[in-house]
Amino acid sequence: MKKINALSFLTQEERDATEKLLQSVSISDNRNTVTKFLTNFEQVILKKIIMYNYSDMSIDFFGGTADAERKKAKIIANEYYDIDYEITCLRANYNNKFDKIQHRDVLGAVHNMGINFNRIGDIVVLEREIYIFVDYEIADYIMMQLTKIGRINLQFEKIDLVEVNIEKEYEEFDIVSSSFRLDSLVAKITNKSRSKVKEFLEQEFIKLNHSVIKNGEKNCVNGDVISIRKYGRFILKEYTQNKKSLKYRIKVLKLV
Repeated sequence: MKKINALSFLTQEERDATEKLLQSVSISDNRNTVTKFLTNFEQVILKKIIMYNYSDMSIDFFGGTADAERKKAKIIANEYYDIDYEITCLRANYNNKFDKIQHRDVLGAVHNMGINFNRIGDIVVLEREIYIFVDYEIADYIMMQLTKIGRINLQFEKIDLVEVNIEKEYEEFDIVSSSFRLDSLVAKITNKSRSKVKEFLEQEFIKLNHSVIKNGEKNCVNGDVISIRKYGRFILKEYTQNKKSLKYRIKVLKLV
């Protein structure tokens, strides 16, 4: 797959991730391609690559719902031939009277099954329901194997994507930052000093798009999900830049 020179702004860690992404995506000049699930960063990079190198192609993203965070990319070379995203939604009801399941519990259970994370889309944990979006090929395996999390017994079932009705609750607020560096944004979100944020990073308290991050210099983009232990999960939305101060006003959504 071709590469573009427009990635010079990336850190070495991000370049390594981009190289890994390029190796995993197969592009054909005459047939459409669907990728595995991508992080928000991977979606942004892949879109740039297609735009700069394949002017006769287009790219769409879908993760099972309109506001999905982790999505698959459909790279369209032939607009007269469509292919499916091959996403299955699994749902389980559970009784939270004696115990409560959190997002990290489900993620850990799936990880312990030896499943590659790129085959898993969004995991949504509500008051009494769990939704997991997965590659259709592994849906049956998860249904058979994931029957218990902690002390809670579970029975997952497949549901049609058109039947999915997930109402996420958010708290919305703005932060002002001079950059999109992760440590700067976390400092603004938590109202803590950069030295305290450095401690958070060293203690592995911070995740970006569900991956533990120790490098505070990593740049974030719109749509990224920042998870901070004891503070919650935050989604970066649209931003504006002050023409005088050049600082960014960023809208942030906190998942309730």
